[in-house]
Amino acid sequence: MQSNSIRYRLKEPEVNEFKNNGIIKECIQLGTNSGTSLHFILQKSDTEQISVQSENNTTIISVPNDMAGVWTDTTSVGFDTVIPLGNGKKLKVLVEKDFECLEAGKEENIGAYPNPKKNC
Repeated sequence: MQSNSIRYRLKEPEVNEFKNNGIIKECIQLGTNSGTSLHFILQKSDTEQISVQSENNTTIISVPNDMAGVWTDTTSVGFDTVIPLGNGKKLKVLVEKDFECLEAGKEENIGAYPNPKKNC
């Protein structure tokens, strides 16, 4: 959590699933019943801009098809936007590929993109 922002970091298998299926979903279980979970969705869209919707414990980020294609088909690390909310407030959105952590264990890095700083 930081300054009214959303940040999605996806590992390589998740980026491939998003590329192939147009959608990726994640759920965080906070308690023992389904009403205590948070759902996050990243989906391709026919829209011209990134948009965010939130309803019933579900946050959906919709990404224009062209932008999604550039991100998944190139070495582009990510994309971001700032969405005006009115009354001088704004929402920052960042979606990026997740790189291996240089200090993390092997299990934590499973599926992560190779870190470009690894050989420095």
